[in-house]
Amino acid sequence: MLRATAWVQLVVPSVALALGGAGLAQGRPPAGDAPRLSGPLSLRKALETGLRDAPTVRAMAYEAESARAESRAARAMAGPQLAAHTTLSTGDMTGILGSAPGVDPAGSIMAPARASVDQNLTLMAPIHTGGRLAGLTRAARQRALAADAGVGVERADTALMIRDAYYRALLAAEMVKVARARVEAAAEMERTAQALFDAGKGIQAAVARARAERADGQRMLALAQNDEAAMLIELTTAMGIQPDSPITLSDALTEAPAPPDPAALVAEALRTRPDLLAARARVEAARADAQAARGARGPQVYGAAMADAFAPSSMGRNGGYTVGAVVSLPLLDGGRLKAEAEAAQAMVRRAEAQLQAAELRTRAEVARAYLDAQTARAGLTAAQEALAAAQEACDVALLRVQNQKAIPLELLDAVATLTEARTNRARSLYDGLAAAARLRRAAGRTEE
Repeated sequence: MLRATAWVQLVVPSVALALGGAGLAQGRPPAGDAPRLSGPLSLRKALETGLRDAPTVRAMAYEAESARAESRAARAMAGPQLAAHTTLSTGDMTGILGSAPGVDPAGSIMAPARASVDQNLTLMAPIHTGGRLAGLTRAARQRALAADAGVGVERADTALMIRDAYYRALLAAEMVKVARARVEAAAEMERTAQALFDAGKGIQAAVARARAERADGQRMLALAQNDEAAMLIELTTAMGIQPDSPITLSDALTEAPAPPDPAALVAEALRTRPDLLAARARVEAARADAQAARGARGPQVYGAAMADAFAPSSMGRNGGYTVGAVVSLPLLDGGRLKAEAEAAQAMVRRAEAQLQAAELRTRAEVARAYLDAQTARAGLTAAQEALAAAQEACDVALLRVQNQKAIPLELLDAVATLTEARTNRARSLYDGLAAAARLRRAAGRTEE
């Protein structure tokens, strides 16, 4: 039989997801409006800025905020759910109209074979779910904890990137100083060689050799200045600020402190490192999911209440209510629920294996970073000794040339050795600071 039925369902869904507080979504600049800094920049200020403004850190913070909201939504499932369903209908036969999809609890209205209006309130509350809702709630809470720990992971990674970029920029600035000192020394040697040649006490080859040394030093200086500018761009990128920010570095390359005891660092890392905290939370979330999957195979008991007001009247009444309990038990599903429970248990074993791998990786990272720190300290000691010896040799060569007891080429060799020693010392200082930063990251530390 053909019929025409029209209805409008107005629904008021239960509030299962509420985003409370201002959160990170407010007060943030739109994408592309990265902050701009100018003037001297210390490492501490660079870290403060980067950990606040780096887009990757903010992205993880938003993800954690979303996970916390999902946890609140899961908790809401364990409480009472109330929905209002309004139905306007007409037709030439009695029919059943369902509520709009996505509105819980769902309602079904028996529409009479004439024009009618029905206002329905449906209330349902879980009484016993075999641990299904408890598992889902606990899993969501653990995933929120894992997301919060993920913010810590991103902060630690960002801090390491900022530190390394800052140290590399300092190293590049030191290379500029080394190259400039080489150019100045070569220019002075060129003047000395030219004066000796003009006085008939030198040879043209010495003048040409000094000029070539000065030209090569200028090339080295240009490359070092380019590297310094490039390192500043990398630093601004790691910090999440405008790449053309006119900043200058206020710190300098210094000797890294002695590394802490590695056993204490391993113990600290296993206790507080954020990626391990996240892995442990994921294990708990997987176990809770497995509990929920097992609970879904048992009886589900809900209390239900329904109130209706309708027009025209039915059997002389314009309203009524129904109160009861609903018990549902899956009987035949082709093995779906069993397979889902087995899959959830496999995910528990997977999460536990990933946690074990993360703990082993943490131990290895601490050990490797500690070894690098020790090696860097030994290398710095040797580099400082070599620099002192090269400086002494250069001073002696300069006196010999000034007293005409040696040719300028001897001084050129001494300057080249001194330049290499200065370069090695600067690189050793950077190696020590970079190793200390990696050791800090291996322990899960972020702040100074």
